[in-house]
Amino acid sequence: MKSGRSEAIEGVEQRLETTLHAYPGLHLVRIPPSQLMPPPTREGVRIMRGGRLPGLGELTDEVYAAVRELWEQAGCRIEGYGRTLVVHDPAGYVITLTQQPGDDPVLAVASPAVPARLIDPPLLAGLLGGLALGCIGPCAAVGPMTLFPSMAGLAAPFWGWIPLYLLIGGGSVWRPETRRFGTGLLASGALVGITVAWFFS
Repeated sequence: MKSGRSEAIEGVEQRLETTLHAYPGLHLVRIPPSQLMPPPTREGVRIMRGGRLPGLGELTDEVYAAVRELWEQAGCRIEGYGRTLVVHDPAGYVITLTQQPGDDPVLAVASPAVPARLIDPPLLAGLLGGLALGCIGPCAAVGPMTLFPSMAGLAAPFWGWIPLYLLIGGGSVWRPETRRFGTGLLASGALVGITVAWFFS
């Protein structure tokens, strides 16, 4: 039996594919869901999927007309004008086709509001990764100390993991699609790593 979230994802993908078949030859270049603008919702979150429709050129108006006709015939409520088209599916899905001057049109489909997950998988993965890195980083300094006795008693090797930690965490936070993972990594890694390094040094 599918969960409400699984059904929402399936419904979004179906409507995305149906829209792409409204006009022959449409090609979608996927955009990470975090970079798509979801419609407002009072409760829960919306599942988002979509992307750019490159290379339309002079066919853009025809594509807009075909998409409008498709969803009007399906009984949907249509809003918008010009290069902003908003389709309200009776089941609660929202399909948008928008274009900013000089950019490719962007097609996006949002699900009805679904309950927010108690545990965010990317954030949880980041927290667990930070815990591991925070433990392993300072402890890895013990190896060089056994090989080089002259390093015994120095505190600096226990902090040598920090540049790698900042590189991974900062890079993850910088990219929108891995931002939640990076946030968890930085938070738990800093807490555990600094504690462990301080204890050993």
